[in-house]
Amino acid sequence: MTIQDRIDSLGGLHDAIIMSLAWSADDRRLRVAVDDVNSNTFGLPEYPGPIGATFVFSGVTRLEVNADLASQGMMVYEWTMSRKGPGTHVSRIALSPGGEVIVECRSIEIAGD
Repeated sequence: MTIQDRIDSLGGLHDAIIMSLAWSADDRRLRVAVDDVNSNTFGLPEYPGPIGATFVFSGVTRLEVNADLASQGMMVYEWTMSRKGPGTHVSRIALSPGGEVIVECRSIEIAGD
């Protein structure tokens, strides 16, 4: 299963709350921690319960963050992903109530919390 398949299977992380964004300039790595990868099914019978996770973007060559950091919090509205060549992922994480995070990187991994 590819990382895109995994994100799609999680409903694009819709309604997951972003707990932290951590940038490491030394190794060009971005870590995005969310409270619940299953938030897309919250309140439905198939909801398996909350599972936090951290998404690690390695080899970042482009990072854009457009978010109102004074708001109560950042929630994922939708995560879409595309490929820009064989070794580059481009992720667009749309935020609710507004804004987005765009990351172009070499690889994305999921680390459970």
